[in-house]
Amino acid sequence: MGQDTRPITCQNKNHPGKAKVKTGCRTCKIRKVKCDEGRPACRRCIATGRVCDGYGIWGGGGNSYAQRQHSSPTFRGSSIVTQSPALQAAGKREKNYFEWFKRKTVPKLQGSFASNFWNTLLLQASQNEPAVLHTIIALSSIHMSGHDDVNCINAPNDAEQFMLHHYIKAISHLQPHFSNNKDRASIRVALITCVLFVSLELLRGHFESAQIHLQNGLRVLGEAGMLFDGNAGVPVARLKASHEPTDDWIVEAFSRLHIQFGLFVQAYQHPCLDLLPTSPAYSTPNVFCSINDAWQQLEHLLNMVFYLSQQARQQTFPEQDPTLLAHAQQLRMGLSHWLEVFEAFLRAMQSSMSEEEEMVFPLLRAYHTMTGIMTEACLFPGDESVFDLCADKFVLLINQLAQLWKMSSASQSAGEMPGSFDMSKSIVDLGWIPPLYYTATKCRVHRIRAQAIRLLECTSHREGIWDANTAACAARKVVQIEERDFYTSFEDAADEFELLKAPSPEDLELPTLPDSYRLRDVEVVLSGTPMDKILLYCTQQGGGNCKVLIAEYGVRLQAWKC
Repeated sequence: MGQDTRPITCQNKNHPGKAKVKTGCRTCKIRKVKCDEGRPACRRCIATGRVCDGYGIWGGGGNSYAQRQHSSPTFRGSSIVTQSPALQAAGKREKNYFEWFKRKTVPKLQGSFASNFWNTLLLQASQNEPAVLHTIIALSSIHMSGHDDVNCINAPNDAEQFMLHHYIKAISHLQPHFSNNKDRASIRVALITCVLFVSLELLRGHFESAQIHLQNGLRVLGEAGMLFDGNAGVPVARLKASHEPTDDWIVEAFSRLHIQFGLFVQAYQHPCLDLLPTSPAYSTPNVFCSINDAWQQLEHLLNMVFYLSQQARQQTFPEQDPTLLAHAQQLRMGLSHWLEVFEAFLRAMQSSMSEEEEMVFPLLRAYHTMTGIMTEACLFPGDESVFDLCADKFVLLINQLAQLWKMSSASQSAGEMPGSFDMSKSIVDLGWIPPLYYTATKCRVHRIRAQAIRLLECTSHREGIWDANTAACAARKVVQIEERDFYTSFEDAADEFELLKAPSPEDLELPTLPDSYRLRDVEVVLSGTPMDKILLYCTQQGGGNCKVLIAEYGVRLQAWKC
């Protein structure tokens, strides 16, 4: 009681993007942003979820997470990691990859949301755990090479052999931890390495292997007693309270991957695992102290949408079920409250945001809008016409995504087909591809979905399992199958418009696609290890829940077979 719960913000109003930063903590200097020089840890680092590395000989540094981490019995040391004995004994090539991992892979792969798992825990664990170190080297070699092996036809080249060598060594070093599966430290090592395995397989284009690793990791979490079931009769697993921050960081990494795969597949196939520490369902704090706070609460709401969709598919008339209706209303209230708290947090941060942080806020807005649409649709499984009631939300969503594209300073290239991936541009976290794909396949306003596809086609990176080229290719095929010749007589249905221009009232006056034209529950399957086919399935009209193959794309041929 009486504690100040106002958002922690930077007070300096100078633009944070100026090139020369002569004072401040090490972290802000490296990022070239203005530091407020708060002690012991600057508020900018705290607000963005980073570990403040302090002020050199003047001390300071750390934050509540970092201070707890130093007391961890499993991993010790600061976020500035010295070389472990294993790395000191390694060759020059291994050392180069480890340096690349610290300087390039960690900042890039974690995406827009800073993570203590990537920024702190991995480097600390690599000092004492050879399994983690070898996996880091293998992952870094894939990331540094700038491509995956989707198109590898010949025998593995030198780079791939090097990666496989360290992959195998990591598995070998994991064996003692698997045999000691009741020891908490061994479980942590296995889980940390599992997240890295998932990330590595995603970069390689081995999506089926990545999903297997993720499911194994979730199983280990359950067997280790780190999860518990929700209310009686409700199959929602949540994270148990832990006094070890390492557990929170590990589970947060699994939660991000879990959400990512959950958005890729249909919601009714999605196991509901609310992995984030949480009090009663749908509760949102009255203040966000960091960007990560806002994202974690949005993850929680997304998980609840998955759960509600799952329950709705088990009912004959879910839209009439009082319990499900109450849950849906709670979700709406949770989303409304989240937006209020988020807007307050944004106003507090407005004068002190870096360019990187300015990109994150519209991304969070887009996910909030998409979650709102999913909430409205989840009690009507199989009824594609329900998305017509969300046309205004889709307009908002495409405008948010266009704003995000406009703000982006990253180089984008168009015209690449699936199978031509540049891993150096990729992340393993969520970005803007899922909401673009969702808009393209669920919104039946021709102008809006056409803009979503064009934005996808102007993107050349991957976000974990979400590859922009694959998503654009699949979405365009879905639109082609659905729309057929419906709009051929409408001159206003042309796709030649300014990429970032908002849909006009005239664009929205075109008739929406008849229900009989629409595909139900479209599912994309990335087949092969590495991927060699993209399979499109949907639920047959009037045929219950029977899945039918509607199209197959050959990656090597770069053509649809049907």
